[in-house]
Amino acid sequence: MKDNKNVVEQTLAIIKPDGIKNAIKIIEMIYNEGLKIEKYEVRMLDEEILKEHYAHIVDKPFYPKLENYMLSSEVVLMILEGVNAVDKLRNLMGPTDSTKAQKGTIRGEFGTDITYNAIHGSDSKENAEIEINRFFRQKQKRI
Repeated sequence: MKDNKNVVEQTLAIIKPDGIKNAIKIIEMIYNEGLKIEKYEVRMLDEEILKEHYAHIVDKPFYPKLENYMLSSEVVLMILEGVNAVDKLRNLMGPTDSTKAQKGTIRGEFGTDITYNAIHGSDSKENAEIEINRFFRQKQKRI
C-alpha cells in the first residue's frame, strides 16, 4: 500500500479582490508553509468563468453579491506545489467564515466575513486539478 503522507501535489489559490492589498504578505505566508508558486497570473475574472467556478451556488440568493465582489478588481491566480499542498493551504487559509478563523491564518489576518475572506483554495486534489484547468487552460488559437 502506498504512503500518501509526503506526496508532492498541486493546488489552486486565488487571492481575492479584498486580499490584493495584502498579496505580498499572503504569498510570504504561503512560502513559509513550504509551498512554492509554480505559475501565477494577475487578471480580472469574467462572469463566464465565475458562473462555471461557482456553479454549485449560482442559484443562491447571495451569489450576485459574490459575483460583483469577484468582478470588482483583479485577482492573483496561483498554482501552488508542495508536499500535501491541498491540506497545507486549507489549514493556512482557515475557515471560509473569516470571523471564525484563528489569528495566524490568512483569513484570520486579512478576511472580514464569509464573502470577504481574502483567498480561495481548492478543497481536494480532484477539485484542484479541475480548478487549475479552469483558470489556466490554454487559449485555443485560430488558424
